[in-house]
Amino acid sequence: MPKINIACFTVLFFLFSCYSKAQTENKATNTEAHSTDKGSNSSNTGNCVSLPFGYSDLSKRTTADTALPIIQNENKLKEINSLQFNKVIQKDFVILPEEYGVPFPFSKNINEKYDQIKISSDYLCYGDYSLYFMAVYNTVRYAEPFIEKIYLISTKGNKPIDMKRLYLRHEGEMGFAEYTLFNIDKNHIISLQDYEFSESPFTLKPLYKYQVLPSGKFSRYFDRDGLYKNDEEQGMVKDHKKEGRWIETKPNSFIDLQQYPEFTDPYTYLEAEYKNGLPVGTWKFYKLLQKYNEETGEPIINTRKKGQLIYTEVYKNGVLEKQKFQ
Repeated sequence: MPKINIACFTVLFFLFSCYSKAQTENKATNTEAHSTDKGSNSSNTGNCVSLPFGYSDLSKRTTADTALPIIQNENKLKEINSLQFNKVIQKDFVILPEEYGVPFPFSKNINEKYDQIKISSDYLCYGDYSLYFMAVYNTVRYAEPFIEKIYLISTKGNKPIDMKRLYLRHEGEMGFAEYTLFNIDKNHIISLQDYEFSESPFTLKPLYKYQVLPSGKFSRYFDRDGLYKNDEEQGMVKDHKKEGRWIETKPNSFIDLQQYPEFTDPYTYLEAEYKNGLPVGTWKFYKLLQKYNEETGEPIINTRKKGQLIYTEVYKNGVLEKQKFQ
């Protein structure tokens, strides 16, 4: 049976408590306009982060030799930590799930003793929204806690609206590791690049871009309009966003392999609908049938086809309203 990296859960919890009035008089060092969001973090002493911010030239880090130096760059790690993650989030949470295909090596039940989550007082200014950085620290396996994950949370009027994972440093046994690096350009376009070090020994995932929509939600961003197709998805792009019917064949962390023991992996074949980059209508998730390379264990793309219907989701204005398993 091929080895498949299975994401354990897909829910992260997050609370904004004791909000106070944002410092709209704060001046950023760049020319970005300040947010008018009044729902900022209670410490409220941070500044609007200057853009660009993150790891530059991600698209050029295509080999282990080029990726490792930037992953291990101590100066860049200090820059990330300088975001002033200074407010601890405790036990009451708001559920903010990401899209189904995003791995979450994180338990549904936050353990107060071991799991440490903090919000940065520094933020990104974006029109009527404030975009806060949230760090999840690894405090279990190592002597010194370190930031394992960073999320960007869009907020308005005391309410978190959407979230996107920007950064991952997940180190396993025998030198296996997964990393996600990010860059946010001056137009607030977010670039994400995944790197995996395993027995392969190095896997570079496709670079994906995201934007913040007028609704405050995050949406995939494409450089060009027209038909888009890769090994995992295909559909039309309009105004840099997904539009209409899309077919997506990705790992799906909602699949309970114990409930479906005949499945050897959590891949699904999805028939999705988008409008202005957001999910709409009924999404249908089928079992993805596929064969594997006997030597590498990797799926053979041209063998993929639709299997049985597993579950459906109903969306309205980009919000999941109902999920029904067969």
